[in-house]
Amino acid sequence: MKNLILITFLIISYKGIAQIAKTKVVYNHFKTFHVDLNNDNIIDTVILSSSVQGNASFNRISILMSGAKRIIFKAKDEWADIQPEFLATNKNLVQSKNIFIKKTNLHTVIILSGGTDAAGYGGEFSIINIENNTVKMVFDYSVGDSVGGISADVEIPAKLTDLENNGRLCFVYSGYGEYYRQVKGGNIGTYHRYIVFTVNDECKYSEELSKAYNEKHYVYVSPTHKGEIRIFYPDNKKLKPRLWK
Repeated sequence: MKNLILITFLIISYKGIAQIAKTKVVYNHFKTFHVDLNNDNIIDTVILSSSVQGNASFNRISILMSGAKRIIFKAKDEWADIQPEFLATNKNLVQSKNIFIKKTNLHTVIILSGGTDAAGYGGEFSIINIENNTVKMVFDYSVGDSVGGISADVEIPAKLTDLENNGRLCFVYSGYGEYYRQVKGGNIGTYHRYIVFTVNDECKYSEELSKAYNEKHYVYVSPTHKGEIRIFYPDNKKLKPRLWK
């Protein structure tokens, strides 16, 4: 009887192992990039691969960098094309619409994006920070996500730039707004401020940098403001938007 139970257990275990083997995820090569990621004059390798159907998206990135172990990150959903408006206004270290890389003397930052769908919703948006030979995913959020009460839903990525002139890159983004009333010289619309995250191993929201960026490029409204916020958007795009009272 005991032998029969043991044999039955072994058969079930074997079937379970066989089933796991059958469901192993297979990743196909998507694209490969060769670039020095840690400023040591040695070319490193970044490999994008995919287990999803079609050839427009991918869901795994492998980073092989000198002086560090091979690092692999997988998407919660999938990555695809980075928003073209971002690529048009930010210089990419590699020729690609699927990955964005920027370096300073302090660190290297990699951006991956799920893109924006026809309804204007952004997909998964991810930022990898490479610093002191350490590779870390520091920002990885999707539609509806927030960090400490700050929306992490990246609908419009705007800039990856050194705002403090210290070699530290900052990521700037905003959400979509809309016009709801036409007036002389422009339109009245909703407020969709720029949000700034300092890219380091913590990658935290900066109210100070967000305020300064909005004051320079858009409109700054205090988070403690109560009531409706109406913004005047001039037809002349050389003029800044302003509060409508």
